Amino acid sequence: MEVVLHKLLDTLKKHKTPIFIALTTALTFSLSAEYELLEWFYEYSRAHEDWELDELAILVLNAVVGLTWFLIVKSRQLIRAVRERDKAEQAAQKIARHDALTGLANRRAFSDHIDELTAPENGEDGIMVMMLDLDRFKAVNDLHGHAGGDYVLTEVAKRINAMIEDGDFVARLGGDEFAITLAPGSTVEHAERTARRLLTAVGKPFRIDGKNVLVGTSIGISRVVLGQGVSEALQLADQALYSAKKAGRGQFAWYDAELDELAKERRQLEQDLRLAVRNKEIVPYFQPVFDMATDKLGGFEALARWKHPERGMVSPEIFIEIAEDIGLISELGWSMLEKACKAACHWDSSLKVAVNFSPIQFRDPNLVDMVEKILRETGFDPLRLEVEITESAIMLDFDLAKASIERLRDLGVSLALDDFGTGFSSLSNLRTLPFDRLKIDRSFVSNINDCPENQKIVAGILAMAHGLELDVTAEGIESELDHDYLCARDCQLGQGFHYAKPLAVEEVDWMLETKWSNLDRNEDQEVIEPVQLPKTA
Repeated sequence: MEVVLHKLLDTLKKHKTPIFIALTTALTFSLSAEYELLEWFYEYSRAHEDWELDELAILVLNAVVGLTWFLIVKSRQLIRAVRERDKAEQAAQKIARHDALTGLANRRAFSDHIDELTAPENGEDGIMVMMLDLDRFKAVNDLHGHAGGDYVLTEVAKRINAMIEDGDFVARLGGDEFAITLAPGSTVEHAERTARRLLTAVGKPFRIDGKNVLVGTSIGISRVVLGQGVSEALQLADQALYSAKKAGRGQFAWYDAELDELAKERRQLEQDLRLAVRNKEIVPYFQPVFDMATDKLGGFEALARWKHPERGMVSPEIFIEIAEDIGLISELGWSMLEKACKAACHWDSSLKVAVNFSPIQFRDPNLVDMVEKILRETGFDPLRLEVEITESAIMLDFDLAKASIERLRDLGVSLALDDFGTGFSSLSNLRTLPFDRLKIDRSFVSNINDCPENQKIVAGILAMAHGLELDVTAEGIESELDHDYLCARDCQLGQGFHYAKPLAVEEVDWMLETKWSNLDRNEDQEVIEPVQLPKTA
């Protein structure tokens, strides 16, 4: 009995009224059965018939049944009321911590988030805080009313959300001010790239009353360390924001003087890049691709090169990233394709030219029409063009990518999957999409004899490609050992400093007239440095 009572008490603590009633009934029944209470009551009522105990028992039983149903109904009403109260509390908390217009977190929630991230027990060295202020928002309210202003604010919130990554936190502080904390551990480079993307996204036109309206934003960035409060974090970011607006708006600035100086240099490079793309100053250099079995020249890969008037040659790793962030990559890509096709038109018809398409450029719904237009205007044979794309370009919109690839194939253009082995879903893509060639990333090829892990990866890629009847190009061949290893495993094509560095179009023309006149690489040919063309050339 003691065990039964303990169980009943535990049930009372954990469960609601209906379950309590059921358990109470079960306990009463078990007690009645154990002590034969029903038999005792029956005998007792027979001995005292004049007391009418049986009628009294029926009355009590009916009362218990009625009371049970009453308790059940009341308990359900209570449960419903508790649920409605919880929903009301959740709604109140959401209202208290979220901006009613944009749905973003509000200043209070943002402050709590910074307090949580900078708490000593979290062990974080610091976080990046970004403050955004719209540049021409007052004019929107003046010209289009508060409805137009509200529309801009909600669209800005959507654009900001589209640019941030997991772990970032966005809030609207009030008016046209927004704030972001980047995920703990974010680097300076990541913060600046995020800022450039935000500037590009918010700087795109808004459609109000049938008209394009430009707003734009300025961004201040600061680094908050342990022990700094929310007010200090926002104050530092606000000072950086003031610097950005003072410098001309539509840009970002750091509170840290050293970082801000680097950011100013980066902004200057960005402005120079805009001018260079507009004037088509970025030109293709051509890296030769050789048949590894015969050492015969098979074609070239066109690589973007920018010779800055003051800085000299700017690394593609720098300006390609900036072009992507500020929305110039497609314009740059089409310019590169046009220049490469014009330069290679008069080369031997057996030489192919490979051109890289960025993931952003490959998402252009007019991609195939643009390729066809450039091929038609330059007179370049589509059969000689090879388009290189990465898996990230495919995964952004698989259906669109598949349709574009199939249409390019219909034009006669061949397709290569670039940087193979560094992406994801490779086998699925190879099975579904009609690629002609794989390109093994240089990170697996250079000095391959010193890395057994890379040897296994490359051997596996080659075996798979041969099974699928795909050609393979190995990038980054820098030594005779790299060359011999890949030749021994039947890799068809190779490129890298072992053969030649990327060459300007004039240098390629000169090499095709001299050392490559028979389209074969000489046995004793050294790495080709950029050559000084004769003055009469």
